[in-house]
Amino acid sequence: MYLDLPGLEAFIAVAELGSFRRAASRLGLSQPALTRRVQRLEGVTGAELLDRRAQPIRLTAAGTSLLPEAQEAIARLRDAMRRAVDPDRGQRVEIGCLPTLAVRHLGPVLAAHLRQWPHSEVVVHESSATEIRTMLEANRIDFALAAIGAERWNVERVPLFEEPFFLVLPADHRLAQRGSVAWAELRDEKMVSTHAISENRRLVDAALDQARVHTNWHVEVRHLATAVAMVAAGAGVVALPASALPDPLPASLATLRLLRPALTRRVGLLSPRERQLSPAARSLMASITTALSRGDAPPKTRRGALRPAAPQG
Repeated sequence: MYLDLPGLEAFIAVAELGSFRRAASRLGLSQPALTRRVQRLEGVTGAELLDRRAQPIRLTAAGTSLLPEAQEAIARLRDAMRRAVDPDRGQRVEIGCLPTLAVRHLGPVLAAHLRQWPHSEVVVHESSATEIRTMLEANRIDFALAAIGAERWNVERVPLFEEPFFLVLPADHRLAQRGSVAWAELRDEKMVSTHAISENRRLVDAALDQARVHTNWHVEVRHLATAVAMVAAGAGVVALPASALPDPLPASLATLRLLRPALTRRVGLLSPRERQLSPAARSLMASITTALSRGDAPPKTRRGALRPAAPQG
């Protein structure tokens, strides 16, 4: 299919402004010239994209499907052309990050990075560990801040720290006044679970298996913040890594260190082995490594602490 960039630009302008006249003015074209561009694009796609009878002009079903994809494609193309002309001014960095790690750690590091690289752009993809690995394998991101698991050979790992797991439970729970709890003691508890394919769920399932605890998950959620909300509402208890704990902890909740086994999660930087990073991306990666490996931003918890991870991989 012929890639009609002028037609896409015209279509986007009409869709955003709802008027051929205003779209023609934005693009510096005559209205007949703009109309011809849209008609040519509709000929290429084989579908009517705009309902010209409506005022303001509306999108057809085909136009509704095309618009967001076209807007993103044109925006990315503009960015790519700008960086090609002046690569030092527009160094775009795309990183993957677990949402809890982004909330705990990224803010101060990104603020310092943007002061050092005032023309840099940073896109943070807050996704699950599984989605981050998919983006790494597809070479769609420069690097990721995530839990380290069973990575493929083409992913480099830089361990930063290890964090313990805690049990989050209501403050009036029978176990709440203790300092720690063994996994085996959760046998009769209603458990709130994270998504079945998440890295946290894999680690928790392994700890429960080691303790010979068969657990029927009563509630399963995708986001860790939702799991905490479920516990606060009385739906059960949940095992979470330290960086996922609420800070400050609500008075209605308590946390206990989970022992026997003492479960920890390794956090580090993951990057495609064959990807050549831009100077801005290398600088940001180094800043994150420095800040997190020396413990500048450890999550605050009522009990327990982070400990540095020994370099591996």
